[in-house]
Amino acid sequence: PARARAGPSARRARPALASLVGAAAAVLSCPGMAPDRPVTAVPFTVHSFDADAFGLLAPATLAGYLQEAAGRSADALGFGLADLRRLGATWVLARERMVLDRPVHLGDVLTVETWPSGLDRLAALRDFVLRRDGLEIGRAVTTWFVVDLETRRPLRPDRILPEPLRARADHVLPAAAPLPPSPGAFEQERRFQVRFADIDGNQHVTNASYLAWMLEAVDEECWRDRRVAELDVQFLAECHRGATVRARSAALADGTRLHAVAREEDGKEFARARTTWAPRAPAGAAEATLLYSPGGDRGDPAMPARTRARAEDP
Repeated sequence: PARARAGPSARRARPALASLVGAAAAVLSCPGMAPDRPVTAVPFTVHSFDADAFGLLAPATLAGYLQEAAGRSADALGFGLADLRRLGATWVLARERMVLDRPVHLGDVLTVETWPSGLDRLAALRDFVLRRDGLEIGRAVTTWFVVDLETRRPLRPDRILPEPLRARADHVLPAAAPLPPSPGAFEQERRFQVRFADIDGNQHVTNASYLAWMLEAVDEECWRDRRVAELDVQFLAECHRGATVRARSAALADGTRLHAVAREEDGKEFARARTTWAPRAPAGAAEATLLYSPGGDRGDPAMPARTRARAEDP
């Protein structure tokens, strides 16, 4: 990212940010809080509006689960979104990497565990483990910037995170490799107009909309027969309401797929991703019928009873 400049609001915020660090350090010193890895666990029930046409958790919805869990963790540790906004700053997601070993189905309860995992220059890192019925079925690592709301430039995250959370920790995924440049030709392309519903509290397109657009740019066979098993997405620039964008994708030689979202009028790239796909159900998988009833072990008490067919997880 561009080198952070200290604008007027950034200079005003620095003493207050220092007090925020002190408050967060006090939280970490509370009895029962492990300063090396303060884990927040948030359960999510997969409702019908969270699933795709085939009853699997949609990747954009999973990204929303990660964001919600990250927000609750930051709130509990004293450097949440509300804390930053009082100081004229905000969190902005810059990169998200996910691996989903097994699909997540309609009616499942997915528990997202997350913790801060250190700094990398101007970026703050956060790790996640995804569990269903106690079994680990996925992992993720996200990269965040603290951004001045007035200048839209990054601030140093060590002004917010207390000392115990700044050191690089072991991550649940291997170190990230650079994403390849966009190919000269794409196989699939879709056109979208940025809607009011695509804009988040930072007044730019939310990360979930980028993912949804990217995954629309595949052929019907891929959509019907395969699911996203791995995802690595970088958010490169802000996109605002009223823009027209094109989501494009192309298969790479290693079997993965490269995606890009760019502005229609000048080709400015807003986001880029690489995805790996797996069969929705492996050949010969047994079918099981599972009943989800109100108050059941894995259901939501508010969820009506439903019966669905489910293939064995690959």
